[in-house]
Amino acid sequence: MGSRNEHKHLIHNNGLELSFHASDLGVFDVHQVQNVNPIIRKTMLTVIMLLQFTAALYTCASPVKATGSVEVLSDTGYLDALGNYRVVGEVRNTGSQPVNFVQVTATYYDSYGYVIDSRFDLTMLYVILPGRKSPFELALLDVSQSSRVHSYTLTVSYLETAALPMKLEILWHSSITDPQGNIHITGALKNNGDEKLVNAKVAATYYDTYSHVVAAALIGFDPDLVGDIDPNQTIYFQIELQNERAQYAQTYTLAAESNQYTTIPEHPTTMLLLILLPPITLTLITKNRKTRKPIAQEHPTRVKGLNSQSP
Repeated sequence: MGSRNEHKHLIHNNGLELSFHASDLGVFDVHQVQNVNPIIRKTMLTVIMLLQFTAALYTCASPVKATGSVEVLSDTGYLDALGNYRVVGEVRNTGSQPVNFVQVTATYYDSYGYVIDSRFDLTMLYVILPGRKSPFELALLDVSQSSRVHSYTLTVSYLETAALPMKLEILWHSSITDPQGNIHITGALKNNGDEKLVNAKVAATYYDTYSHVVAAALIGFDPDLVGDIDPNQTIYFQIELQNERAQYAQTYTLAAESNQYTTIPEHPTTMLLLILLPPITLTLITKNRKTRKPIAQEHPTRVKGLNSQSP
């Protein structure tokens, strides 16, 4: 492809030169190099108008290429009970094309800005449709290195892929906080497709009162334990979040996926928090992020203290 200054001669007749820029479709120039017969000039200007009209039609008819784009919406870094440093968060596909193999990489730094190490993992959902989100979790399983972490940065890579049909439906779900402070989410997942599910799973993303991700969990359905999930079959699930992170959670969202299908979007539900968790103070290690991007809410469900079924 030529530069913007490159051009080609289209017509050069009777002292009138018509040219166009190779890199700017539809940009035409007329150069009068000497006196020209008025009839010829009128004919040439008519040609120019026709060429410009044709170029405009071509530009309007050219398809816009769908592209994927993934960004980190929210993340939290913390030391777990064993002294390992973990980063939990979520990404959103902000493009117009489904993506998969979404890999999040964390690079950890000490207080002097030197790199300690890096870790990467895939998001919990394999395929992310445009506008949808997926949680992720990274673990630095080295207590000595973890104790030196002062900050971290995140990078995301991905591939574009085909969309999964939306055939998985979460029929209902509810949550309860037990006396030990653990959160239990129960629900029912239905296969609305015409194939048996392979590698079916449900992911839960937990948020604090500021809609920042504080925990994530993933469960899979083992065929050896639950058998095949046939078309039109409903299967029940339970996800537990231990008190270590549950104490920070106020709301959650759910998403399901299999090799063949993804989740039908849920209807918005809002639940009252019937058991209030005691006030807490959470000290987080500072991260190298200049600004925090606004989080587009997807109607997270409030953690409940009593068992009930959402609409």
